Order: sequence, then C-alpha cells, then structure tokens
Amino acid sequence: MSATYRIQDEPRPGTLGHLVVNPVFPLLATMMAGVWLGLPWFVFNGFALGSTSRIKELVLALLVVPGTLLLILLLNTLLAQGALTETSKPYAAVSITVWKLAMGYVLFNLQQRSFALHEYYGGVVRNGVLVLVASIVLGSSVLFSLTGGNKILLELLG
Repeated sequence: MSATYRIQDEPRPGTLGHLVVNPVFPLLATMMAGVWLGLPWFVFNGFALGSTSRIKELVLALLVVPGTLLLILLLNTLLAQGALTETSKPYAAVSITVWKLAMGYVLFNLQQRSFALHEYYGGVVRNGVLVLVASIVLGSSVLFSLTGGNKILLELLG
C-alpha cells in the first residue's frame, strides 16, 4: 500500500494546465478591454490552473453582471427620484466601473495564491501579452459586434 502526500491548497492543473497565464493578464484585460474578456479569462485560467478557489472565482465572475444591472437600476432610480441630477450622473456612473474593476481585483487576489504555487513548483506558464494587446486593439470592435451596439449590453460588458 503506497500513500501519497498531497497539500490541500496545492493547485492541480487539468488537461488545460499548459494554457495557464499569470493572473495579472486577465486583470489587465479587465482594465483595458473590459469584463467581456477579463472575467471569462479569469474563470478559464482558474480551471486550467486547478485553483483551489475556482468555484468561488466562477461565482464571483457570474455575480458581476447582476451587480452591474443593479447598479444601473439604482442610478436610474436615483435619477428619476431627483436624488441625482443630470450633471452628477456621469460622476455616479463611475461606480459601475469601480464595481467591475474591484471584482477583477478580487479575482486576481483569489487566483494569485494558487498561481504562485503552480509557478514555484515548475508548472507551465504562458505569456498572455498577445491576447492582451489584441484585446486592446480589437476589443471595441469585438464588443460592438457582440452586443449589436445595444447601450445596456455595452455597459454590462465594457
């Protein structure tokens, strides 16, 4: 009988383990291109990495869309009730961007620990700079074609 030693927090990469990137690339994609690319990339990277918190990462990534919708609804309600003026609306709308970036940062912090262990123990790490640059250059046209120019969808995914 042979016993195997396994650390509970150690990531266990799956068949996609050769596609793991540093979580800073999905974070930068979230900042530069939008959540349409950054959040799915975080989820994919978490599952490829075998992150111990991949289910939590998936749930948090999925919460971004309803959270953004709630913020849009709240801002429109405040505007309709007169709590916000037309001149203050753009400043209040910054909260939507802050929400998306904060969730990207939370996902980055969750994934960073598993990534550090993966990298330390010799796991394969790819460079995500080409995807990042392509998303910055082509991101707006891809996003526009994905949403068909719908303002609400552009706000959700941008």
